[in-house]
Amino acid sequence: MNQAIFKFLKERGSDEYTINRLLVSSFVVEQKIDTIKNQKIKSLLIKNDELEYSILLSFLDLVRQSNKHYYFEELLEFFEFVISPSDKLINGAIYTPHDIRDFITKQSFDNLVCDSFNDIKIVDISCGCGGFLIDASLQMNVLTNKSFKDIFKDNIFGVDIQEYSVERTEILLSLLAITHGEDEEKFEFNLFARDSLEYKWKEENQKIKKSGGFDIILGNPPYVCSRNMDESTKLAMKNLTTCSTGHPDLYIPFFQIGFELLRPNGVLGYITVNTFIKSLNGRAIRKYFDEKQVHLKIIDFEDEQIFNSRMTYTAICFLSNTISDKLYYVPLKRENLKNNFQYKEHKYENLDIQKGWYLQNRKFIEEIETIGTKLGNIYNTKSGIATLKNSVYIFKPIKETIEFYYIDENTKIEKNICRDIVNSNLLVKTNQIDSFIEKIIFPYEYDENDKVYVIEENNFRKIYPYAYQYLCNNKHELHGRDKGKGKDYLHWYAFGRNQSLERTKHKLLFPQLAKEGFQSYISDDENLYFYNGMAVMSNNLEELSVLQKIFMSDIFWNYVSSISKHYASNYYSLGRNYIKNFGIYDFSSEDKQTLIKENDRINVNNFITLKYGTRKNNDQRHKMASTLFKL
Repeated sequence: MNQAIFKFLKERGSDEYTINRLLVSSFVVEQKIDTIKNQKIKSLLIKNDELEYSILLSFLDLVRQSNKHYYFEELLEFFEFVISPSDKLINGAIYTPHDIRDFITKQSFDNLVCDSFNDIKIVDISCGCGGFLIDASLQMNVLTNKSFKDIFKDNIFGVDIQEYSVERTEILLSLLAITHGEDEEKFEFNLFARDSLEYKWKEENQKIKKSGGFDIILGNPPYVCSRNMDESTKLAMKNLTTCSTGHPDLYIPFFQIGFELLRPNGVLGYITVNTFIKSLNGRAIRKYFDEKQVHLKIIDFEDEQIFNSRMTYTAICFLSNTISDKLYYVPLKRENLKNNFQYKEHKYENLDIQKGWYLQNRKFIEEIETIGTKLGNIYNTKSGIATLKNSVYIFKPIKETIEFYYIDENTKIEKNICRDIVNSNLLVKTNQIDSFIEKIIFPYEYDENDKVYVIEENNFRKIYPYAYQYLCNNKHELHGRDKGKGKDYLHWYAFGRNQSLERTKHKLLFPQLAKEGFQSYISDDENLYFYNGMAVMSNNLEELSVLQKIFMSDIFWNYVSSISKHYASNYYSLGRNYIKNFGIYDFSSEDKQTLIKENDRINVNNFITLKYGTRKNNDQRHKMASTLFKL
């Protein structure tokens, strides 16, 4: 959206009625609609003798100056934009681009098996401002030649948790009819301000009680992670089997709610986050799809960003209320939605509910995981230190003396309470860790058994008065950790989590998010700590050195890129749960020494490829075997 328009709408504040009047009036003026009978729209029009009329003209000037068309889609986008940021965070509202809505809507109609479209029931159970309902109404009008008045009354249904979203859906549907030559004093809508987690359509709605459900369900379920949900939402989700494990995001239960509202042969079309395919929090929904034998099609956009306003990784999903022992999957770029593409079939019985659905290179993954011993059974993989307030604890000294490090000219910290720490995510680009070593205030000590414990407050105050005073000055920030739970910590100055505080003789540091060719670093400094990224801890330097070389291989990267979560710019997660099942080949002692001594990445890769000898790499293996390859 043009920045000037963005700023103008933002400055208008959050009063829904005022915004509704501005947007409706500007659209009517721009479309040169002279007379309107519809009572709802008529009541919102700004007259030229009102004070708001000058604001209306200013807004229209901005739109015209931006060279932006002001058609129906722009009006919808404006309405979606003015949803308050807090509601977007808590309720997950987000504008769905027109091409995505159009594709989902038309595909859903095309996939529906029915004798006639005249009496079908269509719903969006998280309708926002009604984008999908607009597209469905247009499609119904084309297919049946019914009036929009009758379509709104007989075929279109919607629910949203926000009353103002329902109001705006009614406004937009009314304007849709008016712009198509149907101007009724009043339209009858089946739109309700309810919480879809609790609303019982088949019990509370007489039309749906009679029909037994819906023929088409469309939508973009709310994008809210568990940490941003209120307690009432979490409580309502507990009643659904798809939310029985982990901390599922809010879009997960909308699959179950939608599927159970479908009539036989009904079709559901969503665009959602794609994490349910592999994540731990997706285990229950994967199990649900498996047990119900849901006819499921997934178009995975992988790392492509579909929504301009939010960093999300999404997929289009179609569910049919028919029995199928298979699901269908295709990774696809958005631009190819308009082309012919082919899904690949995967039998549910061949997919792993617990570990995740590996829908690309599945045979290769299975083969790798049967080789040798699983990585997680050999190595202790850890996430970094979690202070939950790194800006307070971690710093780069501007200078130092014999006793102190200086955070700034007026703030000094005792050296003896500080430790070296690195952000191991920076190993994406370099393994020269000296360039990014920082200091962390470390309010812990170790006993004779090397067990870590928090320094008692009285001792802390006496032995490290400057560090203690500095943390006291930041106590308010520390109390704010964990959504305010920091004030209840047994020791208010301790880190937010106790993870990765133990000392280990050796550690292999590597980034949590990486792309092919990432760097790793072996440290023998037991007092070097790390944050943000990952590390494998071990007292066996040889084993760590072998793993470091495995990290350099195509075999490892092919595995990671096949099973892991895909991020933008071809980054993947190297989180513990994604790499723990990688099979570590049973190298001989001679093999290990050969690997450890070799530093050329190509030679290391070739050696490991030969040893693993997987079917995926058979051609390459035979070619190399025909040469006198020697390290």
